[in-house]
Amino acid sequence: MFMLTTSLRNLSEKIDRIINSTIDSTGKLAKDIESTLAEIDGVNLEHLLEPSVRKTIQEHIKKTLNSHVYCSGAGFASHIEGTGNNKEFWLLEWWYKKADGVKQVNLDLDQATQQRLDFRTFEWFKKAPTVGNAFIHGPYVDYICNTSYTITSAVPVYFNQQFLGVAAIDLLVSRVEEELLPYAANDKVFLTNKERRIIFSSHPRFRVGDLLDLNQAELVHESDYFNLYQAT
Repeated sequence: MFMLTTSLRNLSEKIDRIINSTIDSTGKLAKDIESTLAEIDGVNLEHLLEPSVRKTIQEHIKKTLNSHVYCSGAGFASHIEGTGNNKEFWLLEWWYKKADGVKQVNLDLDQATQQRLDFRTFEWFKKAPTVGNAFIHGPYVDYICNTSYTITSAVPVYFNQQFLGVAAIDLLVSRVEEELLPYAANDKVFLTNKERRIIFSSHPRFRVGDLLDLNQAELVHESDYFNLYQAT
């Protein structure tokens, strides 16, 4: 990597602020949910479905949405395997920002519908517990909630050392573009995930979702989650 120009340094710092604040907010949401679950008496995890518990979790989610400037949606996804003490059940609490406030996603998710949706197959749900902390997935098109290019940050939630699910936050790629474009006015740069999938590009020939050809770019900044390249 070469010495960063002032404009590239400002851009990389902006990227880090967006990502770090997202990870911090996702981690706090996970901790808040764990604190709520710690107050549940007994070992019957079906208490998660009780209206009072769900309402408290919803308040944590809405607080996250209202306090995190970049995120478009947030929620908690849980799947509990059936055991001697519990029957199998699913829980998906998901909320998003609208111009007139924070709204709940209406997916008519009764237990049968949630089982057919099976968010256990989603990368952000599968990978978060194996990573052990924040896992970031994207860019991908979220066909369930917003039909837009999305980045999802997910942190596992545990109860008595048992994995219950994940707290997650969505960033719209369009919002990331809006935030980064003013910092990249004079540079042709690409922000990618660790698999070289483009999240942001100020080069007219490269689009979000493309795989970056490293023969056409030079790495100028990297983090645990993303790389920033400049066109060569």
